[in-house]
Amino acid sequence: MSFIHGFYTGIVNGLREVWAHKFRSFLSMIGIILGVAALVAMVGVVRGMIQEMRIYFESAGGINRIYVEEKEPPDEQLPFAHLSPGRTYKDAIAVEQGSTFAELVSPEVNLNWKRYQIGRDREHAPTRGVLPEKIVILDQKVAEGRFIGDLDVERSSPVVVIGGWLRDEFFDEDEEALGQTIKINRRSFKIIGVLEFLGDKKSRQNPFYWKNRVAYMPITTAMKRFNGNDDIQELNVHIKDVSVINEAVAQVENILLQTHRGIRDFEVRTMEEQLAEFKKLESSFTLALGGVAGISLLVGGLGIMNVMLAVINERIREIGVRKAVGARGFDIFIQFVAESVVISVLGGIIGMIVSVGFVNLLKEVVPDDKFKIILSPDAMIAGFVFSVVIGVCAGIYPALKAARLDVIDALRYE
Repeated sequence: MSFIHGFYTGIVNGLREVWAHKFRSFLSMIGIILGVAALVAMVGVVRGMIQEMRIYFESAGGINRIYVEEKEPPDEQLPFAHLSPGRTYKDAIAVEQGSTFAELVSPEVNLNWKRYQIGRDREHAPTRGVLPEKIVILDQKVAEGRFIGDLDVERSSPVVVIGGWLRDEFFDEDEEALGQTIKINRRSFKIIGVLEFLGDKKSRQNPFYWKNRVAYMPITTAMKRFNGNDDIQELNVHIKDVSVINEAVAQVENILLQTHRGIRDFEVRTMEEQLAEFKKLESSFTLALGGVAGISLLVGGLGIMNVMLAVINERIREIGVRKAVGARGFDIFIQFVAESVVISVLGGIIGMIVSVGFVNLLKEVVPDDKFKIILSPDAMIAGFVFSVVIGVCAGIYPALKAARLDVIDALRYE
């Protein structure tokens, strides 16, 4: 009970001290206030950036996707590298027919930027030749019309599915885009579908900018009408079950070794590798920015310690009187630790309030098209708890100094 009474008395005295010396108390709290606000703001910035990265990661196919990249063959195979046909449409057919783990196989022909024209209006957009399975990997809906079908691929039809960006550039909102003829590098194509517009149309740096701008045509059309060969630039494979992804990678490698005549001029990679790098980046950001905020809180703790030492020097005679009438060193210790806690708790509460305003200010300064800043209640609570811990630690040394004062010396102090 004596501990609780001493702590309660310390809190009451601490509140009196804060009220009696408002400006000095505020100066001692500034470090805590700024530390909590900085912690919350920095966590908000990191989480906003990470959220944008997660959106990009999911839009790239998620964890179930493996993809084939071009790679320089090993030195011992360089003299025979010409025997490999490289990545071709036959690779996709072979994987589709030979892999027991593949759910979807989506080869792509990258035609890069092509000129689109309707009447006198011209725009340039990235263009891809794909199979119907691409719409599943895209995880994007068709807002108007339909996506490329099997019959389009079989007939190498001159049809195209445009992104929401191209639709807005060429057509008014109430104007019909489906069935319109659009020229791609002076070749006539029929618009059969329009993909939904992702994100904010008003944003200058929409994270889905490229998905909104890309246009798609049948892969066979791209090969025959533009490239003149069956080379592909991308080969994506969706796995049925992520738990067998290693077996799927080995299986796809074996299939491609046969189509590439034993030449390892390719590499099968998984999204797990990108996910691991993504998690490392997330941890690095959190530790770096959290460390900066932590240093601010430590500086705030030093400010509290200095104030408490100054308070003890002012109250040496009071401490002597209390000891003379029976107060133990422990009672003095508890009192001054409690006063330190009062300062840190008030600083933490004010810091949480300031952090809300600080985050809202950052939202006004940093446009949403860069990245969103997320106000995190977890970060606010963590900042408050950390500020209290800092306050306790900062008060221990001054409290020990006060508790160890000799009663005779304290009474004689002027």
